[in-house]
Order: sequence, then C-alpha cells, then structure tokens
Amino acid sequence: MSESIKGFCLQGREKIYPGSAGSVTRNAAVVNMEMPQLKAGEILAKTLYTGICGSDNSATIGKPNFDWVERPRVIGHEFSAEVLALGPGDHGDVKVGDIFTPLAMLGCQDEDCPACSIAKWNLCPSKQIIGFHRNGGFGQQVVLESDRVVHLMDGLTPEQGALVEPLSIIVNALHNKCAIKPGQDVVVTGCGIIGLMSAELARAAGARVAITGIAHDRDIRLKKAKERGFLTLEVSPDNSLASQLEKGVKDAQGIPFGTKGKVDLLIECSGVPQVLTEALSVVRPEGDICVIATYPSEVAINATHLTRTSLNMRGSMGSCREDYRVAQKLMVTGIFPSEHYINRYDFEHVTQAFEDSIKANNVKAVVKMN
Repeated sequence: MSESIKGFCLQGREKIYPGSAGSVTRNAAVVNMEMPQLKAGEILAKTLYTGICGSDNSATIGKPNFDWVERPRVIGHEFSAEVLALGPGDHGDVKVGDIFTPLAMLGCQDEDCPACSIAKWNLCPSKQIIGFHRNGGFGQQVVLESDRVVHLMDGLTPEQGALVEPLSIIVNALHNKCAIKPGQDVVVTGCGIIGLMSAELARAAGARVAITGIAHDRDIRLKKAKERGFLTLEVSPDNSLASQLEKGVKDAQGIPFGTKGKVDLLIECSGVPQVLTEALSVVRPEGDICVIATYPSEVAINATHLTRTSLNMRGSMGSCREDYRVAQKLMVTGIFPSEHYINRYDFEHVTQAFEDSIKANNVKAVVKMN
C-alpha cells in the first residue's frame, strides 16, 4: 500500500469574517494527495516546516484580493523541505538529501523581461507563486522547480527555514526601499509577523520603533512586541494613531517619540485601507512611507498632501534570491531572533493553526509537516 500523503487544501470562495460564527477555515480541508510525475527541471521534496502567511489566511477566508487563486489548491509558500528525487534535466547543484527553502516567486526568465533580466522574479508580471499557482508547502510532499531552491545556511534549522521567505520580504522592503538612519522614529502599523519583523529590522538599523495594533492584539501580539522592547500603541477609530501622536507619545524612558505628531518613517503592514489613508498625516515633510501590505479594496489617499509635503511613498513586493541570503544571515547571527516569535503546531493540528492565525490568536504559526 502506498504512503498516504496529505495536504491542507483551499477549496471554497465564501467570504468569511474572522469574528463570525462557525469555523473560519470552512473554505479549506485536509485532503489526500496524489503526487504527479516529475517533469523536466522539477524535483520532489518532503516538506519539513511550513509557516502560515497572512496571504494564506486571506485566501482561506475569501478576501477579494485573492479571488485569482484557483481552487482546489494546496497552499503554502513559506517552508523548508528535503529533496527526495530529481526529475529529468539539469538541476545544477541541487541533489537528493539537500535541505532548502524555495523562492516563493518564479519569474518567466525571458531575457527580454525587464524584471527577470535583472534577477528580480518578484516583479515579473508573469511570475508563478508556489502555493497559489501550483500546490505548495502545506502538502506533506511537494513538486516544484529546482530553480526555486535556496539551500539553507549552516547553522539554520529547518524550523527557522520556514521563516526565511517572510523575513526576506522585510529585507527587500527595509534595506532597499526605506534607507533607515540611526536615530529615526519609525512607526510600524500592524503587529502581525510582517509588522514584528519590520520592527526588529528597523531597530537593528538604529531606529526607535513603535508598533500599532487593535484591542484584540493586546494580550498576544502587542504583548509580544512590548516584551521585545518596542513602544506599543493600541489604536481604534476613537483613538487613532494620528491623535495619539498629536497628543504626545513617550517611550519607556519618558523621551518624546516623534516631533509635533510626526515621525520619520511609517511602515504599513496592516492591510487596512483606512490605516494607509491616515499614514500620510503622521509622517514629517520629506519623510517616508513604505507599503508592504496588500488591500481588499481601493485605498483613498490625499494626493495633494502627498505633493505639498514631498512625502516618499514606496511599495515593496516580495523578494528575490539575494534577499533570502540576507534573511538567513540575519537569523543565523541572531539579529532576527526567530525563537521569540514561533508558535509550533503538528500537522494533525494544521486546521487549528489556521483558525488561530486567522483570528490573530498567535504570533507566527509554523507547522511541523512530517
């Protein structure tokens, strides 16, 4: 009898609200998988650890900005794996037994593609995202292109390997788009793992960092941020970030944060349209806004204010191979302390891991797949 291989599979498109009655994972189910024959350039791998991304959550609850994902689909693009077999063709330095994490985004690799010609597959208009365009890391085995393989550095555990991809996104955003200077005051909006990673790397670059969340985040994600030494701000429609900064915010030493209600940089990780709208009002003239989140609807901004204050607003999409290398080094050297952020689940509890993640009842769910 052949080995039973299971996967967490996205199936439905129902729009689900995290606070609504019933299971928030009813669009998905654990299913038995049949592994396809390997094509040229493909490998078969055993998944080791897989992280739940905010985009996985968004697809699972049917957010409009993830309607393009075909169903059924075994999701997951943040994972570590071990090579089990090589398909036909040349696989370079990839061999059976290698432990790796995959590049989430694979470009068309056409020499005329403006993005692929400079090795930025994350910006290719025809990119294929593992877990969305083809089955991904929430299967106990996965077939993927060997071109995606990024070998794990010595000293990095497979569990840490599941955090390389999200951390690489922050590397791309902060190192390539923000130019943080020591002594700056930085606000990170949103205290999911992308926000928490942004806060860690911004502080490592010399900034003083505040991170925002809502009342529901008080006892888990904002608590974790406070434990890590960040200034935390609980926001609501009646107690906005702008109003709190305007009234005056002080850090733990009593030193004012920002200047007259303005900060040097805002990193937007919440994905809430109103938060990005407000962002323009809390950044100093010629300050910076870096947008990492995506949104379920159009976002209104005061473009005249953007012009008159000479603000710099930049988006940051995904990451490329060099960002993965830097992300691994940041974990190996302890600059990003992954051990503080991981919530571990076994695969038999994968549905619970998604329930907890969608409801923001954990910090970063990482599932041991085998």
